[in-house]
Amino acid sequence: MRLKNGKMLVLEVKGEEDDQDRAKYQAARRWVTAVNNWGRLGVWDFAVCRDPQMLGKMMAAF
Repeated sequence: MRLKNGKMLVLEVKGEEDDQDRAKYQAARRWVTAVNNWGRLGVWDFAVCRDPQMLGKMMAAF
């Protein structure tokens, strides 16, 4: 999703986490780093929300 500040956010909303999820998050963070280093697609970030009730506060932090 594109944020008001222009940054692109890849957001994962997830409850319980397992090893496969952690590997996926690590791959997503590497991808975000690579895209940001390339510099042609804007600024990207990745976040995981484990509590949907906190999503509003989390989004406000971005």
